[in-house]
Amino acid sequence: MTTAIIWTAVIVTAIVLFIRDERKFDEREAERDYYKLIELGYTPEEAAFLINGVIDETVL
Repeated sequence: MTTAIIWTAVIVTAIVLFIRDERKFDEREAERDYYKLIELGYTPEEAAFLINGVIDETVL
């Protein structure tokens, strides 16, 4: 019984850490894309608009 509780805690912790790390990766990727769009000549507002997925990405 104790082993099952420990394994459950380990699995839940691993899932939480994975999700947190994945979110950080998405934030870093969005920041990198933001600066790339600014280098391409978009205004900061337009770049943020594109990053947030408000319009279709095929426009790029």
